[in-house]
Amino acid sequence: MQLPRYRTLATDTKKSARPWALRHGWRRAALLGGTALAIALAPAALAFGAGAHRTAHTAILSDNTPIKGAIHNPASSSYLRTTGIFANFNSWTMRIQNLGSGGAGTFGCKAPSSGVACLAAENTKGGLAFSFATTGLTGGKILLTNPSGAPFTTNAHGEATGLNANYLQGKTASEFQLANQPAANANALGGKPASEYAIGGLLFADVSEGKIQHTRGATAVSQSGNSFTLTFGSVNVSQCSFTASPSGAALSGSQLGVEAASGNPSAVVVNAPGGFSGAFDLQVIC
Repeated sequence: MQLPRYRTLATDTKKSARPWALRHGWRRAALLGGTALAIALAPAALAFGAGAHRTAHTAILSDNTPIKGAIHNPASSSYLRTTGIFANFNSWTMRIQNLGSGGAGTFGCKAPSSGVACLAAENTKGGLAFSFATTGLTGGKILLTNPSGAPFTTNAHGEATGLNANYLQGKTASEFQLANQPAANANALGGKPASEYAIGGLLFADVSEGKIQHTRGATAVSQSGNSFTLTFGSVNVSQCSFTASPSGAALSGSQLGVEAASGNPSAVVVNAPGGFSGAFDLQVIC
């Protein structure tokens, strides 16, 4: 039986020109290349012996190991950079759903107050950045270790529709009194405004030439013939006592008469004799 060609060449020691043997120049190049490879691999071999094997294994896990369900990912150590999951279509990139009675997912981190948030959502096309929905009566909770802290901050000043931020203990903002304004009933006493009460119990008016010159409570005067009607705002003076006296010299032959106006509880009528000049003082005591 004829042997394979390489066996024949291997046993033929008499031939000096072997087709499989390297020529002199090639043998020297192979020798040098092998030596360089050995030198390059020597530090790596030493490093593996000093614990680098674990480091290299971790790097492989951190970069290349697929994510597996129901285990710690990666199986040991931790990922060394962001793990990206990318999609390019018009729906959700990921869906995490628990068919049992547990939650769907949790996020945790150890970022300091000046660091990034544990959870971030950004929409660069003008749509919503987040959306929450539940069939329960409470939408969710924001819990702080320090209850004096703010639940959240925002730079937006628009109205939060449906947030009911206009209410405080069940009352709207319009039901609260502003600090720089009096209460709506601050001028009322017993349901009546202050204008209906006599100031210090005494009202008066000094009338001359058909006009009020000095007064305490009188707001208007009108004349019809020898009768002068003085109005004291909305104060009810119908049950008060009245005194009218002429200004200057006493009247001769008759005096001034005074009475509550008919049909107007806030008015007093002063009746003067003929030829009266119209200068008099009126006092109303309630």
